[in-house]
Amino acid sequence: MIAGVATVILGIPWWFHRRRRAKARIEKTISAWPEVAENAGLAGSEILSVVGDAWGWTARVLLRKGKTTDQVIGKIPVLESNLGLRPGSMRVFADAKRADRFIMRVIENDPHAASVPWPGPSITSVTRMVEIGVTEDGRPVRVLLLRRNVLVGGIAGAGKSGILNVIIATLATCNDVVLWGVDLKGGMELQPWAACFDRLATTPEEATELFRDAVRWLNHRARQNAAAGKRLHEPTPDDPALVIITDEHAELPGEAHECADSIARRGRAVAVNLIAATQRPTQAAMGKDTAVRSQMDVRICLRVRERRDVDLVLGQGSFNAGWP
Repeated sequence: MIAGVATVILGIPWWFHRRRRAKARIEKTISAWPEVAENAGLAGSEILSVVGDAWGWTARVLLRKGKTTDQVIGKIPVLESNLGLRPGSMRVFADAKRADRFIMRVIENDPHAASVPWPGPSITSVTRMVEIGVTEDGRPVRVLLLRRNVLVGGIAGAGKSGILNVIIATLATCNDVVLWGVDLKGGMELQPWAACFDRLATTPEEATELFRDAVRWLNHRARQNAAAGKRLHEPTPDDPALVIITDEHAELPGEAHECADSIARRGRAVAVNLIAATQRPTQAAMGKDTAVRSQMDVRICLRVRERRDVDLVLGQGSFNAGWP
């Protein structure tokens, strides 16, 4: 009881002091903005509002007539320098309501600086959203995997396996989904999860056969749905969704790429989908004569070496749109 009372008594002044420091920092930013904006070539812009939080602050900025968010994005390094921020800590987004305004987000305390503990499975059905991490604001990132193909891109050591581990661990608790895995590194990445997979391919031959069977599954379910007059398959424990998880998708043999293309294009309605991880998702890596990459509607970009790789993972123009 004494420790609890002491924590409250000492914590309240600390909390107020922390809030005062955050408020002073925000006021300093607002007062310095006219000079910062002029040095960055954005003279005439005005900060309309600023909101602070545990990880940084967010400002809504009004631009001078004729200026656009695209022009601001190109000046992010200059703005960081003028505001005394660490490199890469600023994000700029267009305001959905007005073209002459933008949202400026500054990350002062990165929630990704240390390992984020996994809270455990968040769902029991594939029809629910899966929590795969936290945003730069410290909020949970949730995505729906049912009827959606997922692309995870990033260089070796960027964390692709961590993303796959969270997805596998979560989906393994769902009784309305079947997991198949492909790991052409001899099972080094997915073998620890072997008990959670109904099938796990670790050789090119096994991978090809697995994808052939997935296409057969897709075709059979499509015929069933057509006969029943259904346009979408709703997974149940007796008739589950099928999710195929591929580590290093680029290593798939040619026929497996062709089958993956068929699944990516036709699998949505029948709940047969792909989760593919690769270091650099070029057209050749995803299948030279396939459209798999264009069918990936959930895209996760981890650390990459070159700016153009951001566009490879997230889509053309993503880097210039402000995605770092």
